[in-house]
Amino acid sequence: MKTRLVVPGLRAAFWALVGACIFGASCTPTRDAPPLAVERDSAGIAIVESFSPAWGDTARWRVGAEPLLDLAESGTGDAHEFYRVRNVTRLPDGGIVVVNRGSAEIRKFTANGAFVGSIGGYGEGPGEFSNLQQVELVGDSMLVRDVRRVALFGPDLRHVRTLPLHPGARSLHYLDSGALVAPVIMDYPEEHGLVRAPEVLLAYDLEGARRDSIGATRGSEEYVTDALMGSPLFGKTSVLDTHGDRIFLGSSDYMQVEEVDANGDTLRIFRIPDYPLTLTPEEVRAERNLRLNPPLPPGVTSLPPPIVEAVEGMPSPETRPAYADMLVDPTGAVWLRPFLGSSEQGGPEHWLVFGADGSWLGSVQMPENLLVREIGVDEILGVWTSELDVQHPQVWRLRR
Repeated sequence: MKTRLVVPGLRAAFWALVGACIFGASCTPTRDAPPLAVERDSAGIAIVESFSPAWGDTARWRVGAEPLLDLAESGTGDAHEFYRVRNVTRLPDGGIVVVNRGSAEIRKFTANGAFVGSIGGYGEGPGEFSNLQQVELVGDSMLVRDVRRVALFGPDLRHVRTLPLHPGARSLHYLDSGALVAPVIMDYPEEHGLVRAPEVLLAYDLEGARRDSIGATRGSEEYVTDALMGSPLFGKTSVLDTHGDRIFLGSSDYMQVEEVDANGDTLRIFRIPDYPLTLTPEEVRAERNLRLNPPLPPGVTSLPPPIVEAVEGMPSPETRPAYADMLVDPTGAVWLRPFLGSSEQGGPEHWLVFGADGSWLGSVQMPENLLVREIGVDEILGVWTSELDVQHPQVWRLRR
């Protein structure tokens, strides 16, 4: 087993479209200070353990004070009104596509926010959607995921073909090798109580032909009774993203991410061993009380007794999930959104950042009420929600 110190330093990462970009910086350990991170090799797997953020207490990367672009304000009419937005994605030509699930549409805009056109709408025909979920870019084309199928559209928004997809797929991710990877729940356990069904990573080609599975994740926790099936208190969920031909997996049980190749072989694990995840009884109680006292529709004064009994019977976890979402940016940096319970929402989010070498850099504060959907080299794309619950797909400057 080989061990070496990891000393993150300033790196110039050439980016063909936007020029040079500095994507990692830190302090060099002194003789008296403990190392910021240690990398060791275990059976051919690189393990990077970080003990302190390289940036210290000050964030080196920051998001601008105002959005660069707001698609709800860059034009008028129905095309600039949004509801239940899933994705906000930058296209290779500089345009932006928005998955507006409320109208089952994919809307395309120019880099300046002018509406170009839309595809989709409710239906079962070619290019229509019954339960629109996601857009994944394949070069300058788009894969649009519905529940049971995937539609491929060209850069001109023309429907090319429809591919079948396992109905248990939770997401879809493209690898540069041309493969598609989908985490799929193959079987739901017939159990009551706290259950966690594993997800198999199925591979497909761009014609829709299914290949062998290339691994599995732990899946998501659910609490199941005769009256209720849903997320438990501080339920853990597996997350996945891709970069090039690499797949990044996390179960959220720990502040840890596993990097695997297109064959499912683990190449690297990076983690923060002592990241605090312990829950207090007060935090668990606040989360349970929120479930017992939700906003109710007009005319309803209380929850049905079986629902109350189910919520009161939910286990009290001792630890929280480490994170709720993961995004890998074009430089290979991995961003993790720390988990917050429903009773802990409010205020700006602070995403943890691991550099391309696997070391913990620090945290970046996001604008308040912004749901981050994509992180670029110098921009953040997401959905900001106003006090009136109006959704605004936006682009914000990211300064590294």
